[in-house]
Amino acid sequence: MKSIIFILSLFICHGTIRAQEVDVFYLHYPISYKDTIIYKRIIQFDKNDSLYHVRDYYPNDSIQMEGTYSSFDKTIKESSLWCNYKTNTKEGEFKRWFKNGQIEGKTYYSKGLRHGLFEYWHSNGQRESMGHYLNGQKHGKFTWWNEDGSLQNELVFEKGLNQNPKDTNYHYISYTPKEYNDDPLKKWPLIIYLHGGSSRGTDTIKLYTYGIPDQIWRGREFPFVIVAPQCPINQRWSTDNWFKNFYEEITTKYRVDTNRIYLTGLSLGASGTWFLAIKYPEKFAAIAPMSGFTRHIDYIMNNTDKLIDIPIWAYHGKLDRVVEFEDTEWMINKLEGKNKTLKFTIVPVGGHGIHWFEYPKQELYDWFLKYDKRYKNKN
Repeated sequence: MKSIIFILSLFICHGTIRAQEVDVFYLHYPISYKDTIIYKRIIQFDKNDSLYHVRDYYPNDSIQMEGTYSSFDKTIKESSLWCNYKTNTKEGEFKRWFKNGQIEGKTYYSKGLRHGLFEYWHSNGQRESMGHYLNGQKHGKFTWWNEDGSLQNELVFEKGLNQNPKDTNYHYISYTPKEYNDDPLKKWPLIIYLHGGSSRGTDTIKLYTYGIPDQIWRGREFPFVIVAPQCPINQRWSTDNWFKNFYEEITTKYRVDTNRIYLTGLSLGASGTWFLAIKYPEKFAAIAPMSGFTRHIDYIMNNTDKLIDIPIWAYHGKLDRVVEFEDTEWMINKLEGKNKTLKFTIVPVGGHGIHWFEYPKQELYDWFLKYDKRYKNKN
């Protein structure tokens, strides 16, 4: 009898091993142009649920990430919890840890979309934020806390849109051409630039870190008035009602040709560019979103037709690991055949940092100046 049990146990163990295919892979992940982290990646493919169970470890052997994928490329690591990169599709619970062993975040996915509870913590162990997603969009109450545990903000969302937006004013930086004061009657074209997520806050010096303000900081001259507002911490450009106040202040304070106002932004700012162009299509002569989400708010997804008369030059890197390339591709597919002045620059080997190469080029600024709302198309 004992021999039969032993044989059965061997059969069961053998079946379990076959159902759990284990692979150990050392992933070289660049964190800067000169530094690389080598993560130890343990991958178990479970034939019972057809999911890849993945754990990544820091070089000191402490855990860095744990999650499950329905499709997976072991050579790819996303830069954030919220991104699915090409063949990598998240399914179920995902966790990340800081290097000090403190848990950083916990989120849930369904078919690659954030779905259910999400929680984040500061590196000191204090809770940073908590909320719920529904099919990839914020839905329900969201709460944020400071590192000392005090309440920072609390908002209620429905399908990605804040349900109680406040009327507010944003800080901004500005630039005027060196010839601006030569002719007190001349009106100038205006570029409104929206920064990415890392420049949110109250310190406007952060706005010079990258993008068009970085070009200004380096001494570049432009034939535009340029203004760059600053989004508050943990908010999006779609969270509050700020744009009308901002537009009125800028067009009153500066000699702006309101027929030649252009909107551009990267990452978070690109998402804001899509949103504001849909909400205020009459304000802009042309827009240029770069590497931004488009499907995170129902309002954007359901109102793409408001963009068909606005000249658009969209950009996205094919290898973006922060915001899926497919988000811009989806928008372009929605506008194809409807918008006659639609351009899409795909950077084949570019990631989320394509703005470092695109904003320094002259082409975008020349392209903006082709468009004037008084004329449908100057080409």
